[in-house]
Amino acid sequence: QGAEVFAAKVNIEVQWANQMTIAATELAGGRIRTAYYDLDSLRAAVDPQAWFRNGNPIPPRKIPPHSLISYYTDANNRGYLAPDSEIATSEQRLSEILEYTRSVPVEQAEAWEAQTKQANQVFLGVKPGSLVSLADRKVFEPTHPALIEHYSPEEALADHLR
Repeated sequence: QGAEVFAAKVNIEVQWANQMTIAATELAGGRIRTAYYDLDSLRAAVDPQAWFRNGNPIPPRKIPPHSLISYYTDANNRGYLAPDSEIATSEQRLSEILEYTRSVPVEQAEAWEAQTKQANQVFLGVKPGSLVSLADRKVFEPTHPALIEHYSPEEALADHLR
C-alpha cells in the first residue's frame, strides 16, 4: 500500500519484501536487501542500547535455516546471500517488466557497497563478538584467537531453531 507514491531514495535492509515493495524502492532510486536475523541478532538490533548496556557481546548473525535459505539466496528477493551479479540482472529484468529505467550512478553504487554488511554482521562496521561501551563511546573487538573463531567461525552457523 502506497507504492505508487513512494519517492524516498533509501538503502534499506529488511527481513522480507514482496516484488511490489522491491520495485517501489528501486523505482525511487533506492536499494533494498532482504536479510535473515536469528533471535539473538534480532534482539540486539531491535534495542541496541539495552543490548550494549547489559554488556552483551554483539552476536554473529546466523545463516537462515534450511526452510528459508532459498529465499535469502534468491536475487529476485534481493537476498543478502545472492551474488551481486545476479541481483544486478534481476534489478534490470524487473525494471524492464515494469517499464522504468534502473540506472545507478557509479558513486552511488560505491557508497552502497561500502554500506553493505557481511553476512554475519548485525551492525555495519562492528564485528561479531565486539563489546560496545556507551559510557566510553568505544567499541572493543575480540582479540583472542578463540573468541575470534567463536564469533566469526570459518563456516557460518546455521539457525536450526525453525
